[in-house]
This record gives sequence, C-alpha cells and structure tokens, in this order.
Amino acid sequence: MQIISFVRLLIGAFGVLVIGIAFAVRPAISEDRELKEFDLAQWDCRDRPQGIAKTPDGAERNRLKNRSMSDLAGLNLRSMDTAAFLQYGAAFDAQTKSTRRKDLTAALRPQLDPREKEIASFDGYLVLAYAGPPESTNCGSMDFHDWHLELFEQPLDHPPRIGDPTPIICEITPRTQNALYRNNVRLQALAGFIRAPDMSIEPTGHAARKIRVTGYLLWDDEHNGAADVGPVIRSIAPNGYHQPWRSTAWEIHPVIKIEPLDATEALSSSKSPASPSLTPSIPSSTPAISSNPSR
Repeated sequence: MQIISFVRLLIGAFGVLVIGIAFAVRPAISEDRELKEFDLAQWDCRDRPQGIAKTPDGAERNRLKNRSMSDLAGLNLRSMDTAAFLQYGAAFDAQTKSTRRKDLTAALRPQLDPREKEIASFDGYLVLAYAGPPESTNCGSMDFHDWHLELFEQPLDHPPRIGDPTPIICEITPRTQNALYRNNVRLQALAGFIRAPDMSIEPTGHAARKIRVTGYLLWDDEHNGAADVGPVIRSIAPNGYHQPWRSTAWEIHPVIKIEPLDATEALSSSKSPASPSLTPSIPSSTPAISSNPSR
C-alpha cells in the first residue's frame, strides 16, 4: 500500500513538473504568423474599448486604438508617402519630444485632437510584420492581439538592421482583422519577413511589396522617447527588436484597409534569402530597449 501511495505521489509530482515547464516555455507572444478570422464574442475585451488601462490617458489611448471599422466610401482621404507622413507630424513632433499626452499643454491639445479623428492612407514597402504582445489595449490577451506592420520608404532585401532607416508603424487590431482577412489580405503574401515568437526573422520567400494602408491617425505617446523614435536604427536589443524602431510616434492605428500597389503576385521561393530563418546579430555593447515591451 505504501509503495502504491509513493508511486502516485511521484506521478503527481511529475505532472506538476511537466505543467510548470510547459507554462515556463509558453511564448510571450502569439504563435500566429498570418491573419485569421476569429470569434470576437470569445474575447473578454470586446466590450471594453478602454482595455485594462489604469490611468485616464491610458484609457483615452486605448479607446483610440480600439476604434472599429469605418465606411470609407465618399471620404476624401489624405494620401501620404514616407516624406509626406513625416512632414505632416513634424511640427507637432518638434514640440512634443519625449512628451506624453497627459502632459500636453493647453496650446498643444487642440493640435492633437483633430488629427486623431482623421482617416488617412499611407504608402510604403511592408518589410516586416509580427504579432504584438499582450497589452492593456487588448486586456492582456495573447490570442487577440494587434499585428505590427513596419513600412519602409524603400524595399529592404534583409530584416531591419543597424544603419537602416526606421519605418512607419501601422497596426491591425482584433476589431479590424476579420474584415481584412475576409478581403483576402494575407501578410505572408505582402511582407518580406515575419518575426516569429522566438524573435527570429522568417523570410516569406519574396520581396517586400508596396502597399497602401488606410486607417486612423494615432499619436502613440507611449513610444515617444529617444529609445523608440529616431531616423536610423542604431542597435539591436537583446530581445531582438531594433532600436530605435520607428521614425515617429505617429502611426496608422487601427488599420482599416490594405491594398497592394505593385500588382505583382508573391515571388517564387527561388528569390528568397538562402537561410530559412534569420536572427539579427546582437552587438555585445547593445543597450537594452525601453522597459515597456509593448510595441
């Protein structure tokens, strides 16, 4: 009897150990490598556009990020390339370096509000796409996540690396993903590279394609410091992210529509990089990226 009890104890301990290991190696971000259609009714954040923000400015930012699809018919949309996008926000950026929206002056606030109500189109090359991490905007969900799109002025034949210009960031949200998926938008057919959950870079087998992204303008003041914003990539952080990782705190978020502009089907795998998975080299003196992991 004592032997049986001892065996049961060992089995139980082994089960706990296995569960513990499985939890420990669970990825910090979704395993998704492509858009999909999902049931928003299963998302505990569906009716909480403010997410789980704990501050008024955080709730405001989340509500802006969580705007739903809009009818674009009849709208006279502002259309911008990289130069025009940066120029559009240049004056505001110059006055708000490293500033958060809660600290905006009474003079600056009227400059921000009208712009964040605007829907605009941005043209660029989709070099890199990846699933975003759990964050307060999506109530900490790993499965119902944003998609981060890094659009560059010129196509890169490699993942973003030191010395490259920084991209403009555009983000697909759970509230807009289904419509894009139903409209046959596929990131594997558009992006040159996809970042995997282990932070390695996976080539898609074709060059980055030029696309037009349409959606709401958003000033993401959470990423408005020197570690995040700059014209050229200076380093690759230990977690694999390039730093700085964006040209401006302004972005298209949420993305409502995506259109390929090159009229070219995805190129054959014969033109893909030689390695099936590329991981950016990390200089030994690389400084860590900002402590907030949300991108």
